[in-house]
Amino acid sequence: MFRYSAFILFLFCFYSGLAAADKTDDDALLLQLDKMIEQREVYQEKVEKEITELRKMLDYVGDDKAKFDILGDLFVMYRSFKVDTALIVAEQRLQLADRLGEEYVNQGLMNLADALNKIGKHENALNVLDRVKRTGAVRKDTYFYYLYHTTYLSCYNDETEASRKRLFMRQIKAYKDTLIAISDPNTASYVTNQCGRLGLQGKWDEAIRILTGYYEHCTDTNPDKARVEYLLAELYLGKRDIQQAKHFLIRASITDIANAKKVYMSLQQLAILLFQEGDIARAYNYISCSLEDVSFGKARYRIIDIAEYLPIIKAANDSRIKADRDRVLFFLLALSVLVIALVIVFFFLRKKNHNLLKVKKSLTEQNQRLQEVTGNLTRMNEEIKESNHIKEEYIGLLFNICSEYIYKQENNRKSLLKIVNTGSMADISKMLHNQSSTTEDFKLFISKFDTIFLSIFPDFVESFNALLKEDERIQVKEGELLTPELRIYALIRLGINDNSKIANFLHYSLQTVYNYRLKMRNKAIVPGKDLAVQVQKL
Repeated sequence: MFRYSAFILFLFCFYSGLAAADKTDDDALLLQLDKMIEQREVYQEKVEKEITELRKMLDYVGDDKAKFDILGDLFVMYRSFKVDTALIVAEQRLQLADRLGEEYVNQGLMNLADALNKIGKHENALNVLDRVKRTGAVRKDTYFYYLYHTTYLSCYNDETEASRKRLFMRQIKAYKDTLIAISDPNTASYVTNQCGRLGLQGKWDEAIRILTGYYEHCTDTNPDKARVEYLLAELYLGKRDIQQAKHFLIRASITDIANAKKVYMSLQQLAILLFQEGDIARAYNYISCSLEDVSFGKARYRIIDIAEYLPIIKAANDSRIKADRDRVLFFLLALSVLVIALVIVFFFLRKKNHNLLKVKKSLTEQNQRLQEVTGNLTRMNEEIKESNHIKEEYIGLLFNICSEYIYKQENNRKSLLKIVNTGSMADISKMLHNQSSTTEDFKLFISKFDTIFLSIFPDFVESFNALLKEDERIQVKEGELLTPELRIYALIRLGINDNSKIANFLHYSLQTVYNYRLKMRNKAIVPGKDLAVQVQKL
């Protein structure tokens, strides 16, 4: 075995830049280990159940030899589970051995030394071992030399004075050689001690090759499996292969947890390694678990080792938690600011949208008014077109009448000139009497006016009567187109509203036109001067 301080020295000096094993596999193993740590009470209950069964057997067994054997089984279970109870069991076994003989006493003493070493009383353990009689059986017992080896290793790790450390190291090497000499080459004792010696000589690759070959045949039920895995980690650490050392520390930790061991080093060492990798949370979890387990097992010397690194890892974990909390607070603050900003933007957009709706409503109203104006303009344009049409019709009529009148006057002038040239006054008188009167010409003009007007406004009579009371409506006689009253309001519809103009146009007296309009206003559904205005809109 290598001293604990050497493990830490290698860890700090050679961690960076070393070759990596299968990281994906290690990540999966770490997840498995995390789950097992959470459920380690299950494994503990299994061991406690087995212990309970052994104690029940002890109560029913009357033979001292059988009791001694059962106590031996209990000691094996307690030595890595509860060291203080293992010490009690060893003392019980030693008391019982006094009645069984020397060899039994030797076994009892070795158990007692084993328990004393595990609770940190290394000097007391050596004193007890010195009491063991060197019988033939003892000289062949690997357990006896293993106890000397591990006890001197514990003394070496606790010692600070250099000369005494050298003395302890000589003892460690001597007992390692003895173990190799007396052990079966096919046993874990032989292989682990041989590889340990090669490691002390710096022959890392040879030691790893031999131990790996043995490890490949280790089953989960092999009680030495965790020990082999831990030694492989130490050998890889000596070779400066941190990643492989980490891999086997993970496996050793899994094996220890599965066997409900409370006194171990694998998980503690793994925590330190992970701490150096920066996995602070997992390192703190593992070192805390190690402290809980060794405290449960009453392994005081392990508690001292853990206490050396626990404050460092705890401080780093506290800093990590604080940093995480600060990040969360910053995130919450940023989120709050974002929410506030979103609320402000929401209300801004809402207000803007409200204003847009108002603008939209205003534009809609303006559009409606524009449509109304457009409609009015359209109607006005149509009225203008209609007015222009009327004017065009009547201009044409005027030109036609004027043309006919000029043609008639020209014929009359020619006839008169002809008669004058002949000097016959009788002929002049005869021609004048034969010509049609002015009255007949006016009648013709009025007839044409009525025809043209009704062709432009075919519904004028019905529309005008709709403005009059039902019993006062005008009935046009057969053969007539317009009555004098209708003819007056026809001119008003054409835009001629002045009474004197109407009188001249129709050859009526001014009073006659006035009387007709007054008469019609009185017959109107709405009496008053509004009749002319209503007629203009027909």
